[in-house]
Amino acid sequence: MEPNDSRKDAVSILRHWFTGKAYIDHLLQKYGHPLDPQSRRFRDALVHQTIQWQRQSDALIARFLKSPKKPPLQTRILLLMGAAEIFHMEGTRDHGTVHSLVSLAGYQKKFVNAILRQLIRFRDSGGYKTFLEDLSISPGIRHSFPDWLVERWQRQFGDELEYLLFKLNQPPVRMVRLMVDSARDTVIEALINLDIWIGVHPDREDFFTVRSVQSLMEHEIFTSGKVTIQDVSSVLPEYFFPEGGIHRACDVCSAPGGKTAALLKKTLPDGKIFAYDVDGRRLRQVDETLRRLHFTRYTLEEADARTHAFPPAPLFLVDAPCSGFGVIRKRSDLRWRRKAEDLENLRGLQLEILENVSRAVPPGGNIIYSTCTFDEAENVEVLQTFLEKHSEFSWGDPPANAPEHWKDAALPVLRTYPHRYDCEGSFAGRVKRM
Repeated sequence: MEPNDSRKDAVSILRHWFTGKAYIDHLLQKYGHPLDPQSRRFRDALVHQTIQWQRQSDALIARFLKSPKKPPLQTRILLLMGAAEIFHMEGTRDHGTVHSLVSLAGYQKKFVNAILRQLIRFRDSGGYKTFLEDLSISPGIRHSFPDWLVERWQRQFGDELEYLLFKLNQPPVRMVRLMVDSARDTVIEALINLDIWIGVHPDREDFFTVRSVQSLMEHEIFTSGKVTIQDVSSVLPEYFFPEGGIHRACDVCSAPGGKTAALLKKTLPDGKIFAYDVDGRRLRQVDETLRRLHFTRYTLEEADARTHAFPPAPLFLVDAPCSGFGVIRKRSDLRWRRKAEDLENLRGLQLEILENVSRAVPPGGNIIYSTCTFDEAENVEVLQTFLEKHSEFSWGDPPANAPEHWKDAALPVLRTYPHRYDCEGSFAGRVKRM
């Protein structure tokens, strides 16, 4: 196998991404080139970094082009890949980067070679550092985000915008959750032996931060269900669970299954969880996850949460489809694939689901609403709109025992933000039928 196979693969995958509408994670899963694990990890990292930084890279490359016209797609991809390696990927060597990419450039060899070497000189002379600090350049270019998102978050976060964008470009903090309390010492020892242990999360003793999760996937503590891979922000809905345990609940948007597992962990011995999802393939993945974690008191059913006639239950969990901006650090192309109109469509979908679910909530019953985004329009504004229409519902009790810095000062809701708490961005709130 040639050492440049990773970059060849990356070029092919990026061509598909730039000319189609698929999300990059789907393309990487489908692409079947027989790379060894190390080469595949490098390829995947290069693809993600190239997509994430494309706007910044285009702006830097343009400084050295003699014509304002963009190069052909194949050449542009090679230059974007080079910029990603030169500015953002530690451990790659400039000589290897240039040699490999030039070898893939065909008749554009001299052009690609010249631009890449100018980018290296620009970095080494301090030009890149100056570029990042130049506030006359728009945040969208410096941090590589579309302008509509920058403007939207400027309105929401004001002076925090620059730091938010900076943090959204950092690698995510990797975490695992302890699922079997009695296995705590065994799990910690295993994580130390795997050389991935960092420490106990400051907000939750059942969450551990780790350097990576790659080596964990085949380890006994994972395969036997002692731990699961989960970010601490995913626990927000759990602070609204009934303190005495759960007897019956419906999780109407169950995939990928982490919150269904949380419900089951709090389910009473004679209780049961009814879990639903519109995607049958993802529902099978939920079943695999719950079986690995040794849960049994649940049923799964493929159903559209907007229209399905749910059975009455005292507790409904709506982990709603959303923009996913809270997990943008794990999804390099989300910033480019999402459009402004998507958020309005998602808001409509979220309200449709709440409207349908509300019909099955008996007096005294609760709906817990959560998302994996920090965008106001998909969170508090959705619940406020729902309450304005439904006078039979009101805000539920404030969340019990949650970290104070996750609480809202005015409303009984919880939020996490990537730039404030170094975890993913999430939201949860509860409404109660009177």
